[in-house]
Amino acid sequence: MIKLFLKTALRNLKRNPLNTAINILGLSLGFTVALVSTLWILKQFSFNQHYKNYDTIHQLMMTGTFNNEKSTDGTSTPIPLAKLMESDFKDEIQDVTLITDAESSAIKIGEKKLNATGFYAMGKFSELFSFEAVQGNIATPTAASTMIISESLANRLLGTTDLIGKTIQLNGNEQYTIQGIFKDIPENNTFHKLEYILPFADYLHKNEGIEEKWSNCFFSTYGKIENPQIIPGLEQKLTNIFRTNLTDINPEILLHPMSKWNLYDSFKNGKNAGGQIQYVWMFAWISIFILLLASINFINLSTARSLKRGKEIGILKSVGVNRRQLIAGFLVESILSVSCAFLMAIILATLLLPWINTIANTILQVPFTHIQFYLYSFLGVLTIGVLAGLYPALLLSSFNPILALKGKMNIGKGGFKARKGMVIVQFAISIFLMIATYLVIKQLHYTKDRPIGYKSSNLVNINSRSELIVKNFDILRKELINQRLVQDASLSSSSINRLSLTGGGFNWQGNETKEGSIMGISTVDENFAKTVQWNFLKGRNFSKDFKTDSTGVIINEAAAKFMGVTDLTSKQLSKRGISYTIIGIIQNTLSESPFKSITPTAYFLDFLPKNKITLKLNDQQDISQTMKAIAQQFNRFDPDLIFDYTFTDKEYAKQFEQMEMIKSLTSIFTGLAILISSLGLYALVAFLTEQREKEIGIRKVLGASEVGLWKLLCTEYVWLTLIGFLVAAPLAYLLMETWLDNYVYRISISWTVFAFTGLTALVITLLTVSYQAIKAALTNPVITLRNE
Repeated sequence: MIKLFLKTALRNLKRNPLNTAINILGLSLGFTVALVSTLWILKQFSFNQHYKNYDTIHQLMMTGTFNNEKSTDGTSTPIPLAKLMESDFKDEIQDVTLITDAESSAIKIGEKKLNATGFYAMGKFSELFSFEAVQGNIATPTAASTMIISESLANRLLGTTDLIGKTIQLNGNEQYTIQGIFKDIPENNTFHKLEYILPFADYLHKNEGIEEKWSNCFFSTYGKIENPQIIPGLEQKLTNIFRTNLTDINPEILLHPMSKWNLYDSFKNGKNAGGQIQYVWMFAWISIFILLLASINFINLSTARSLKRGKEIGILKSVGVNRRQLIAGFLVESILSVSCAFLMAIILATLLLPWINTIANTILQVPFTHIQFYLYSFLGVLTIGVLAGLYPALLLSSFNPILALKGKMNIGKGGFKARKGMVIVQFAISIFLMIATYLVIKQLHYTKDRPIGYKSSNLVNINSRSELIVKNFDILRKELINQRLVQDASLSSSSINRLSLTGGGFNWQGNETKEGSIMGISTVDENFAKTVQWNFLKGRNFSKDFKTDSTGVIINEAAAKFMGVTDLTSKQLSKRGISYTIIGIIQNTLSESPFKSITPTAYFLDFLPKNKITLKLNDQQDISQTMKAIAQQFNRFDPDLIFDYTFTDKEYAKQFEQMEMIKSLTSIFTGLAILISSLGLYALVAFLTEQREKEIGIRKVLGASEVGLWKLLCTEYVWLTLIGFLVAAPLAYLLMETWLDNYVYRISISWTVFAFTGLTALVITLLTVSYQAIKAALTNPVITLRNE
């Protein structure tokens, strides 16, 4: 019997090639979206799971109150707290480790020079995170001037991992001996770019006294907690200890489990507010909705095609085929169609994944080598095939054989209402996705157009840890300007697009509290303002003509508002007992995330070490040749320097990568949803116009015009679209308003969004319906009425 069902199914699929192609195409598009989304979602949930201690590793996060706003950060813990955890909480927390921020360093061995990323680590970092050895001892280095490096860094240096005991030069003047080589950290990992680890003893040697200071919250702390039930009490104990040593920011401690690092990385008012998980759920629901659209499309097309199979059903029933067998036959046909669609989806997904990987900045692959993939695929195809084919099978098998043989099949008003309801669902989903995509794109462009407070074009950032470059910077700057390689150059503690430090203890008239307030801190030279082209709202720039500028300060708009500064003579800013005269107020500069509020920031001449160089290139130059010439000038002063640079505008653009990914994928999925919905509408129109062909013929005989018939056939579907819009619009408003609340700098939802999407949906409906409507209106009534 199964063999007969398969033959019949193949024959029916071949008999209607256009409908079959549309049916399988719509379903395959739905499967493709579901498959790609599932691969991306599984990748997000797999983050860090290869660690042996995945379920027990926690990161110490500190929530501080900065200027009446709570901020939570995992890189804001001090050394004394980590040491206290090691000594006094060793029964509750094991393998406590603390690391510095990752930074790029110049590495040289022999004549080979390159840049690599790493940090200093205290405690048992490599042991806690289960590093795997390639050669040597990969325990976290403790002896001075020793290090461990990654396998890829070893191969980049000398093309071999046989480097144990070799000495390399770090940043031009430091010598380190390699004690071990560890396997590269996988891509779906918090530390996947890590290439070397240095002993914390060397960091302490360079920064004397820092290990006793609770206020130096610049580090990341991790530990292993076996018993999760003790975490709330442990957090409270650590918070109480922290508050007795650091009072100005009212700190709170949170122990954040590794299982939440990737997907729950956003905090608001000291509480976890989700993060990447919102996009995981978003794409999960999108894929479910699009798969639902494809299934509805499949059902509509199958039902519409059933009218042409009435005699076949009548004959089968007349020769003794019972209803159960008919249902089984239709289900086999449905499962066969679904299988073909799934195979096509695998081909499409395989072809599209390289492009998707570029958009999503990840590595996704169809898991052909995993047996689970084939098992879940089989179950999925079987389930969807049965569910999608069940309604048409029950409907078609219920026809009266006598009426079916006469071609007089009536599916009843309930059948029409069901299919209309399905089309309303299709368009409601499509319109919802259209509104959401429109708002995502609008928010992205709105944030991109946010004033940044400086000129980013042709601006180059160089992180120079070379003492020779910093010492001879004035001479280097003159050479670069004289050779017309740059318009200007400056030296600072932070790049213009990255505020590297915030600190407390700031006071001014009206704010004489003991602890002071938190502000951003940056040190610049006299050339910085001209190089980045600051916009001064009041006052002036630093100048060598004014010796008093050594105790001068420039503040941004946010700081002026925070301090209540209305003119340059109203207040002074004090820090560490030194009073600074406010000589200028600049327009806010975006030195942090463009999605966050501006940090009140103070700029000094001499406060922090200056090792960041900013260059303003001349316009209309060959960038490649210019940068080569600049590199030569830098190497004149430091031959061992690895000249590495970034463009400010490109660095700024990277902050929009996630939203660009969301925009691109939602746009693609929305386009597919509209296409699938249009196919479903096309199926319903084909079905109903075929049912009403005699009615249309009679109307034409009685004098109805083609335009009148077109209106008659289109009006119904316009109403279906409007109902779908009325369902989608309020839901889209509520959900997108909630999403936009995550952004400080955000758009407002205007009625024009709904007017635009509603009008677009109507146009799509009319274009889809008009083909069948015009075809029916132009058909000769003699042809449709000759059987009466």
